[in-house]
Amino acid sequence: MIIENNFIETESSLFKKYKRFLWENRNEFLMIDFGRDIPVFKWFISNNSTWERNTVMYKTESLLNKIAAAHKQFPNDSVKDMLTDAANYMRNISKGGMISNGGYEYIIDKAIELKGVTEVESNTTIRYLKNPYFIWSKDDFPNKKEIYRAQLNGAINRGISEVNYELIKTTLIDYDLNEKKMTKTILKDTANLSLSTIKNYLNKHSELNKIYQKIKEYSGTTKQIMQKEYNTNKKKVA
Repeated sequence: MIIENNFIETESSLFKKYKRFLWENRNEFLMIDFGRDIPVFKWFISNNSTWERNTVMYKTESLLNKIAAAHKQFPNDSVKDMLTDAANYMRNISKGGMISNGGYEYIIDKAIELKGVTEVESNTTIRYLKNPYFIWSKDDFPNKKEIYRAQLNGAINRGISEVNYELIKTTLIDYDLNEKKMTKTILKDTANLSLSTIKNYLNKHSELNKIYQKIKEYSGTTKQIMQKEYNTNKKKVA
């Protein structure tokens, strides 16, 4: 299960993370291929489903709580919109009218209030993230599915290379020097990439390797710890 800063990934959080990349490459990339299956939380209710009277309350509360918790890094207004849409689906498949409009509002507000402490686990995986900004030509528009399949491997492999580069760079720059000494294993766990991918990018890109070596040198060392203590004492004196 992939958790970043105690957040489990969702399709929405992945889109938010790569939104700029998708927008800037709307003329070229149909989607991002992450190169691996990423565990995510995803909710889905079939229109053919039916919730029996005695399960409506439990299922409604449980699922709305999980949706809120999976999107805890999102603003409350955005989460409320998600929960309201989900509640409308639930209302349509629930027998007996067990929950009033006010009841749904209460459950939604409570789910938002508890989103920071509610636990949620991945229930599926995602590998491909479609680019909603992709610009189709008039000639290509009628054949989107065929073009999508034909260009998937080539176009997306180029895209994931840039994404991985930025992900590794950001992970290194954001690494807390108070933590253990940086290693390739720690880097791959933090960036959620394979060890072979980390080695490949460090060997291929000199800039990444220089940053890695600097972080490795100054993280978790006696020198760094002493510097931290000095800075802390300096603030106290000031």
